[in-house]
Amino acid sequence: MHLKRNEVDPFLKRIITRDEKGTVYNNINRKQSWSRHDEAPQTTSQADIHQKKIMLSVWWHWKCVVYFELLQRNQTINSDVYCQQLDKLNTAINEKRSELSNRKGVIFHQDNARPHTSLVTRPKLRELGWTLLMHPPYSPDLAPSDYHLSLQSSLNGKTFGNDEAIKSHLVQFFANKG
Repeated sequence: MHLKRNEVDPFLKRIITRDEKGTVYNNINRKQSWSRHDEAPQTTSQADIHQKKIMLSVWWHWKCVVYFELLQRNQTINSDVYCQQLDKLNTAINEKRSELSNRKGVIFHQDNARPHTSLVTRPKLRELGWTLLMHPPYSPDLAPSDYHLSLQSSLNGKTFGNDEAIKSHLVQFFANKG
């Protein structure tokens, strides 16, 4: 359906998509290992389920990351926080990718999480004038930031002391993405 639409109205390069990722301070690099039948297997401690982490929200289109934000520790995304993020994203689009706001506009893709589809968020998206590209219901979350951006591979084996160290790593990582 989208490929047919793109033949009539080339829109794929106008898509901005998003993802959220819990970024932990201590990224243990776990490896699989093989051992002989008569040898004891190597053990690697598993990551603590309650370790310190911070939520990363990232938005990008085909050329680059347009905007990213680290939430305060223990802050969750609700409709109000999400609408504030959308305002900041709109400012970033106007600064970095003004051609998106000057031409036919942004095609915005998001998943079906409650804050993204709430009654508070819908009017905000209309106010911004973005066309919403529907996410199929019951579609598995393929974690686009892991596949498209290779974000997790850049974090493997890294340990961060604070939020600023994570932010510094992400700024450098996103700057190096073509």
